[in-house]
Amino acid sequence: MALSVAQLYEVMTQLPDPVFILNEDGYYVEYIGGVEQRSYQDGNPLIGKRLLDILPIDKAQWVLEQVARSFATGEVQVVEYDLSPNEVEGINADAGPQGMQRFEGKIAPLPSLYEGKRAVAWMTRNITRQHELQQRLKRLGETDQLTGLYNRHFFFEHYHHKLQGEGRTGLIMLDIDHFKQINDRFGHQTGDRVLCSFSECVAAQLRAEDMFVRSGGEEFLILLPQIDEQILLKVAERIRAAVAAMAPDPAPITVSLGTTLVRPGEAVSAVLARADEWLYQAKRSGRNRVAHDSDP
Repeated sequence: MALSVAQLYEVMTQLPDPVFILNEDGYYVEYIGGVEQRSYQDGNPLIGKRLLDILPIDKAQWVLEQVARSFATGEVQVVEYDLSPNEVEGINADAGPQGMQRFEGKIAPLPSLYEGKRAVAWMTRNITRQHELQQRLKRLGETDQLTGLYNRHFFFEHYHHKLQGEGRTGLIMLDIDHFKQINDRFGHQTGDRVLCSFSECVAAQLRAEDMFVRSGGEEFLILLPQIDEQILLKVAERIRAAVAAMAPDPAPITVSLGTTLVRPGEAVSAVLARADEWLYQAKRSGRNRVAHDSDP
């Protein structure tokens, strides 16, 4: 048995997720569904209003671009975007979810004209919880759980991005001297505290754009974009001195460092191998020192 037009409309108005009908000029023609009040504010007050009048200009322009792309391709466009109810003029922002929300939108061009204008159906779904879970899982996969630093996986994922731009990039490989003795004498819990204190000390010597990662055990890597050889050596020496001046419980520690500049077009494996060679040169020379590749 076929549903009547009234019954079809009744079904549409009870959809948990909302559907906006937007015309090519950026006006809200209709709002359907969206009855899940825990996920959405009521969008009915937007009917008849223009995107540019109710959204921040950058977001309104972005929506119009997606609508135009849907018309140009004739295909459904799938997008994700962030929007806070406080950014939308004309709705009751106090009802429904609060704070920045994450949405998935599906934009389908409609075959009919609406008062002579082309239009799309913009179906939206609140995916904030799923997105936050994905971000937490991503952070877990990229972060060392003890120190809070990024891990080796993150280093390789973002290495080439850090090389972009003008200027040279430096690499420092660090290893805490005689760390095994701390674990053996005082236990692994004490060793963990020392690792955390060390990480905080080194991070305090770095810029926001530097990438500091725990590559494993007591070994660490620092990638420093936009740096020359002289500054690289100064940073490495500053780190060495800061660590030597620490007073962690139960005993002082020192660190050995191998430094090098990344050569143009060089594979990451070659850079790491060279930094590792100079790190061990620092250790063979007595530890608590910086050894540098002076011919990059």
